[in-house]
Amino acid sequence: MAVETKNKYEAFMRSRYEDLAEEELLTMSDSTQLRILKTFAPENTRSGYTLFMVAGWGSVVLGWEDVLLEAMNDFDIVYFESREKGSSKLAKKAKNNIDRLSTDIAEIIQILDLHKEKLISFGSSFGAVILADGFSKKKFDAALNVLVAPAIQIDLPKLMRYFIPFVPHWVMNLVKPIVKRWLKKSKSENPEQAAKYIRVMNEADSRKWKKVSIHFLFWKWWSVYEKVENDILLVAAEKDKMHEADITKKIGKAMKNSVYINLETNKNTHAKPIVDLLREQIKQENS
Repeated sequence: MAVETKNKYEAFMRSRYEDLAEEELLTMSDSTQLRILKTFAPENTRSGYTLFMVAGWGSVVLGWEDVLLEAMNDFDIVYFESREKGSSKLAKKAKNNIDRLSTDIAEIIQILDLHKEKLISFGSSFGAVILADGFSKKKFDAALNVLVAPAIQIDLPKLMRYFIPFVPHWVMNLVKPIVKRWLKKSKSENPEQAAKYIRVMNEADSRKWKKVSIHFLFWKWWSVYEKVENDILLVAAEKDKMHEADITKKIGKAMKNSVYINLETNKNTHAKPIVDLLREQIKQENS
């Protein structure tokens, strides 16, 4: 039975997009190196826009596989991995707070010479917070800004939130099985979603998670969203167990210029329906 369960999840744990994309490590102003993945849309179908994607806490490329493979037909893509990801090379004296993370995005936009008029910023969960911080401080903007199930706090089992500051980072490795079980049983709609979360935990770098999360464990980000003046498309999945749509609605009330859209399920926000939404919004932008 254990083998069957393992195989059920492993079937969803491979990423084609990583094989197709160009990988770069970019050096930030504090000497930290961060990974991006890039693809370029075919000439005959490209829209001329670049999709800049900022995934959630610890997220792996696999989590956005269907979106990326669909979107690369229309958009050039920059998939950005923030500081807590396994791919980062943190500088010894790096701050790693929310201001530093949003500055990373501003610096990468500048390094890649991406222009606001042809840019789509797309953030999910914790990635949405990073973008919102950048918006609130006017570090960057885009032709279309999309926040999917924005987080108000890092979602962790209650006990983990309290012991992370006080225990050695390697203790997290001992509790990974407990967290995986929690994610599968309490936070997943289906085996596909569970597999993504399992891979996140498999690849989690406990040292980096502690260095970055220490800044956010007890902070809720209402004040970040309240300062955003940009036009924002807020996307919720009201059946998603991990991201509560009621929180997205409250964030929408806090942001002056936001529009709320419900795509019902986590699967819809991580597959073709959300790419179709981007296509529709860009079409309206150009009409």
